[in-house]
Amino acid sequence: MRVSTVPAVCVLSLLATLSAAGRCAEPPQSITSDEAAKTSETHSDTTPRQDYGQAANLPRPSQMTVNEFEQILYDFVNSRRYLELGWCEDKSVRDTGPYLRGNYYGTHPAVRIYYSPEMIQWLVGGREAAIPDGAMMIKEQFKPPAARYAGFNNDQLWESLESWTIMVKDSQGSHDGWFWSNPAKNQKVVNYHEYPFEEPYSGFGLYCVRCHGATKSPGLVNEFTFAALRNVKGFPGKPLLFRVDNSWRTPSAPKDLSNEKLLEAALAAKTDAATGNGTMAEIKASDAHPRCAEGESPTPCIPELNTAFARLFPNMRQCDRAEILHFPPVTYDSVPRQSQATRLLTNGGDSQQFLTSNQCMSCHAGITEPFGPTMFIPTGESAGYGEPGLHVSPYGEWRWTPMGLAGRDPVFYAQLDSELALLAKEFEPQRCEELSKNLVQTCLGCHGVMGKRQHDFDLAEKPSDTFAIADVYRQEINPHDDAFNDAKYGALARDGVSCAVCHRMQPRPQPADDTRSYLEHFLDTSITGNIFLGPPGEIYGPYKDNEIAPYIMEHSVGLKPKHSPYIQQSQMCGSCHTVNLPAVDFHKHADEQPNDLMLAERNPAFQDFHHHVEQATYLEWLNSEFENEFNPENPKAKSCQDCHMSQSLEHEGHGIDLTTIATRIAAVQDETYPDAENLAEHHEIGVRHREQEYNRHNFRGLNVFLIEMFNQFDDVLGVRKHDYMTGSKLDIQHAVDDFVRQANHDTMLIELSTSWSADGELLANVDLHSLVGHRFPSGVGFRRAFLEVLVIDDSKPQAEAIVWSSGRTDEAGVIVDHAGQPLASEFFADTADGQQQYQPHHAEITSSQQVQIYETLLQNQSQRFTTSFVHGCTIIKDNRFLPRGWSRQGPGAALNGNFLSATYPGPIASKDPRYQDGSGSDQIGYRMKLSESVARDRIRVTATLYYQAIPPYFLKNIFDTVPDSPAAIRLHAICSNLKLQGTAIENWKLKIVAAESQPLPKLELRNAP
Repeated sequence: MRVSTVPAVCVLSLLATLSAAGRCAEPPQSITSDEAAKTSETHSDTTPRQDYGQAANLPRPSQMTVNEFEQILYDFVNSRRYLELGWCEDKSVRDTGPYLRGNYYGTHPAVRIYYSPEMIQWLVGGREAAIPDGAMMIKEQFKPPAARYAGFNNDQLWESLESWTIMVKDSQGSHDGWFWSNPAKNQKVVNYHEYPFEEPYSGFGLYCVRCHGATKSPGLVNEFTFAALRNVKGFPGKPLLFRVDNSWRTPSAPKDLSNEKLLEAALAAKTDAATGNGTMAEIKASDAHPRCAEGESPTPCIPELNTAFARLFPNMRQCDRAEILHFPPVTYDSVPRQSQATRLLTNGGDSQQFLTSNQCMSCHAGITEPFGPTMFIPTGESAGYGEPGLHVSPYGEWRWTPMGLAGRDPVFYAQLDSELALLAKEFEPQRCEELSKNLVQTCLGCHGVMGKRQHDFDLAEKPSDTFAIADVYRQEINPHDDAFNDAKYGALARDGVSCAVCHRMQPRPQPADDTRSYLEHFLDTSITGNIFLGPPGEIYGPYKDNEIAPYIMEHSVGLKPKHSPYIQQSQMCGSCHTVNLPAVDFHKHADEQPNDLMLAERNPAFQDFHHHVEQATYLEWLNSEFENEFNPENPKAKSCQDCHMSQSLEHEGHGIDLTTIATRIAAVQDETYPDAENLAEHHEIGVRHREQEYNRHNFRGLNVFLIEMFNQFDDVLGVRKHDYMTGSKLDIQHAVDDFVRQANHDTMLIELSTSWSADGELLANVDLHSLVGHRFPSGVGFRRAFLEVLVIDDSKPQAEAIVWSSGRTDEAGVIVDHAGQPLASEFFADTADGQQQYQPHHAEITSSQQVQIYETLLQNQSQRFTTSFVHGCTIIKDNRFLPRGWSRQGPGAALNGNFLSATYPGPIASKDPRYQDGSGSDQIGYRMKLSESVARDRIRVTATLYYQAIPPYFLKNIFDTVPDSPAAIRLHAICSNLKLQGTAIENWKLKIVAAESQPLPKLELRNAP
């Protein structure tokens, strides 16, 4: 049975309401609270202690793996070696917060701390110097309140002990300088890297700093501890007192279940943080701090082969799950802020540009009761740990977006393998190696941005040592191996477009002698992932400096939060959402000027080729009525953040419809927590409660396909599906719900009208109006949307009711004709004369062989359709919806040349005046001949727009190109085993909008002459 970990403050309300119910001996009931207080006083002798015991002399945790040090540490505490060494201890078991009405409001359970001699010497010295490495604090933790243990001796306390919180000083391990650990009594070492990838109990940079970062010392060194001599036996003073009522003495007796049944329920369902009503809330947690009762380990989703999908790719073999290339689990993805000494070793200054998102999770994930809910909206009767709710924290929502998953995106890595294979077929080995390295660097500049950029910064003097795909899979193995320290690059890369990417970005300074507009300067220097970062010790947000309390962040992770308007500007998004790539089939003419769309010093291997704007989302937004960079006062303006980082929250299933979210923006120990010694001033740690202007990090889009892959193949892709800080297991489903709502409400409007023609044909007009501020679809070129139109005869049996169709699909998402056969255009089948077939932009459709598909299609130099990002520059078709306000002239002179033309429609769509009139709309006419057997007074017409983030033809191109690639095999195994029935993407398509006609009047057919 796996032990589940939860943050300390998340279990407090549970711990407060647990009864002993046959699991733990109670202290004698004759001892009153007053007597307990007197007992505490008897330990407050004022004779200073001279002997502080012996040092532990444990090895430094930064010199070994977490598990290796845990083995040493667990042996140390489970044997209570600290007692043998004679360490100073607290005067008694004490509370860390009030206990009222069956609820405990402490920051820890009831505690008794043991201090290594180095710690006592530091306290006696006035807390002014640095604590030496090797110093330790061991916090024994007991079921609260402390009054239970009045008069207990050490043996009795050992029997009642549930867990420890341990601090081991190691200044080289991280910025805060502490190794943190939260083992249960008799804790064994757990391999965190095994599924389901539990949050580690121990390590550097753990969530503990979100409270300990609020400490303050009088000296120059701030040591992250609330420790005070007033608590220690042998020193004067009394510990802080907190109100404790008698509700702990009289817990509700379970009415319906025996203790055995209660325990069985606990093991199956973890916790119930209700308020003592005869439910699981009364079960004693076996591992009080920081864990709830042991819970079920989730099991990987059992694959179910989609035979229709598998038949599409006969060259791909089915693999056992164990054979598939797995990503290193998320438990390896931890790069805390390094110690100052370590940061200064590289490049003569602060060398650390990034840290992983789990360092931000500490304060910017949601929390539940008792110190919340914060950034968490309960949907049930309780706001306790693991209870249902909507997790709207920055970390919680970002995690399940394509940005949060970019470093593990299985589609991306399979596509990249196919690109490299194509290069290997076309170029001799040396030239291929040069081009391949450049391509990998370019692609990982966004998908593995932190690992790639940190690698480049650290190895600036070795430009030949470039970041590679293999580095993404590198993980911590042997601390004595040279590769041990390099594992951080893989961890950073797998963390995707993480917190420290956007919140470290700044506008690139423009040289004083550059007379161009700043937009021109930006497009020539800062796109295709070439982001510019502020100084390493700074991190940027939207709130003004006088509206935030930066102390805890600066103290905890060594980053000073500062206001920057750039983070609210669309141009910041444009660095990765404007992608300029070479077409390696097309060489420039000798007399052409150098292509200024890609810096020569960044990708010199690509300078001989034509370039094309492969992704133009930011440019499309600039050429729309939503832009505000040419016209800052534009009343219609909406930035990328306005649409993709919503301030509102809607969830029809839970009846939630909020125009704004009122919450604090961080969960830290501030003035709302119980009092503590050596706390910073309240004005330094106070977090404002935002009544508005709280922008979610939901980054809404439509790629439900990717999210579903991570949902069902979390073991292969290495992610943890449950949220550590809130206990929520619904975050992925909430992300899907959010994406679906975006699709159904904020993407497109549809209108449908029908009539009969004079000669008896059924006519339909479908009007589609885009609501998005860029093309639809936008982004990578293989996304597509298509229109399904059905004529349904309600007089016929269901299996025969569809009497005419265009745009239907099979269960694998392949578009088929009315007979159910795949269209020849779906995989670009050759005609008799060798021309590949495709669907043009239609103004009128008269056959089930015709479908209106909104997409972009490119051909390579051989005039064959390609989905390669670096082989297609000839646009054959691009009829993706243009945004409202689009014009051929663009918004102003600064958007020009190839960047302006990248927003133009393709050659066929350019002939449709309605399509490019700036309204962001399209109209398609349907002329349908129906069989005489159709009951014309019982028919209705439906029109539905669907979206495919990953069309079947795109996957086929990958699988045909690299059938033996581990990344392609993994992608095929995932796609062919996805369970889609009942999901939002059933039959491999996502519904956007739909319309249905009113019943048509019966048509009297004329007799033929």
